[in-house]
Amino acid sequence: MASWVPIVVIIFAVVLVIGPVMWLKPSSRERQLADLRQKAASAGLKVQIQTLPEALGEGTAATYFSQWRNPRRLNTGWGLEVQRMSHEMHFQGPWDWRKRRPAPEAAQPALKELIGALPADVTAVYANDSGLGVQWRERSGDDGLVKIQEALAAQRPVIEEAIRQPSRSEPGEA
Repeated sequence: MASWVPIVVIIFAVVLVIGPVMWLKPSSRERQLADLRQKAASAGLKVQIQTLPEALGEGTAATYFSQWRNPRRLNTGWGLEVQRMSHEMHFQGPWDWRKRRPAPEAAQPALKELIGALPADVTAVYANDSGLGVQWRERSGDDGLVKIQEALAAQRPVIEEAIRQPSRSEPGEA
């Protein structure tokens, strides 16, 4: 019986060393998210973690930003968020303005095209100093990332010019 005690102690010591190391090892989901975010960064997108829209409850999701080419004089600070239900008073279907602050009228057709091209697990579209961002739950994986990249590449330049405020020297400005 006494010959088993050292073996049990050694096994216990190994478990004490390996256990925390295995606990720190990323899960397959965490590895998949890191891979998606690395692909996005390689494609020129900036990834930030932000809180979900209020209508979707608590939690966070990654927001993929396509940076503005010329960030001067842009009317930013607005966003579109998915609401709990679709309503005719919303901007489009379940999409409505964050804090009731709409984008400039000239950008709205391009925004409708943008949200129509995005994967179903997108929760918001934001325009801020970081660029035009798409908040995404990342459930649609690589296919969703491709859709986001294509949609942002097509619509970000159009939206950027549509939200540009005229300079004081341009005609028509009082």
